[in-house]
Amino acid sequence: MKLRNVAASVAFLVFSGGVIGIQQAASKQITLKVQQEMPNASGISASIPLKDLPSSLTSNSIKSAQINIDSFFLKESGTKTSLKISASEISKVKPTIIGSLEVTATISAQTIAESSEFKDAQIVGNALQVSAGSSGLGKALLIPKYSDNQLYFELQSVLFFGSEIPASSLPAELKNQIKTKSQRTLTPPNGLTVKSVSLSSKGLSVKMTGSKVQLGTLGSGL
Repeated sequence: MKLRNVAASVAFLVFSGGVIGIQQAASKQITLKVQQEMPNASGISASIPLKDLPSSLTSNSIKSAQINIDSFFLKESGTKTSLKISASEISKVKPTIIGSLEVTATISAQTIAESSEFKDAQIVGNALQVSAGSSGLGKALLIPKYSDNQLYFELQSVLFFGSEIPASSLPAELKNQIKTKSQRTLTPPNGLTVKSVSLSSKGLSVKMTGSKVQLGTLGSGL
């Protein structure tokens, strides 16, 4: 009985090792696709869920994959960003077409602070904190917004000497000045739609979704 158990355990380990090896090889192929079609990308990694491996091996497309890119320069702005991509139905032939995907592009907190035209900008929680008032003694909190291909910051509140003044109580002219000063064009790649923008300690994240998107076009726009 013990010998049978040992043999079964060895067979299971060999089988598991083979499956994991196939999974790693398939993931490497996706990584190579990304490298070829997105040459400005670096720090690329990809993974295919084990449950999707059989269908991915036997069909003309890869059922699903997670792709992470540590550093990527967007074509039009030249801004360095990181990308997290959840993709499904990825074609195996060139050009690589992705049936549906969700992309989160994140610009680092340091880049946001350095590129901001506001004084002493820093990310606090989910907002951008900047100096306010002629003496700079006040602190204004700004939150990112997106509308009609325009990314901008909206005034949330101002803090003066420990008292918080909500944006609803502040002059419309001041709120418009902040929006105009921070406004930037943000055009998503063909086939993608911006769903949300948010700030965190990691930076500014833009979440986009789309269908039938060519892999090589992900760097266009923005």
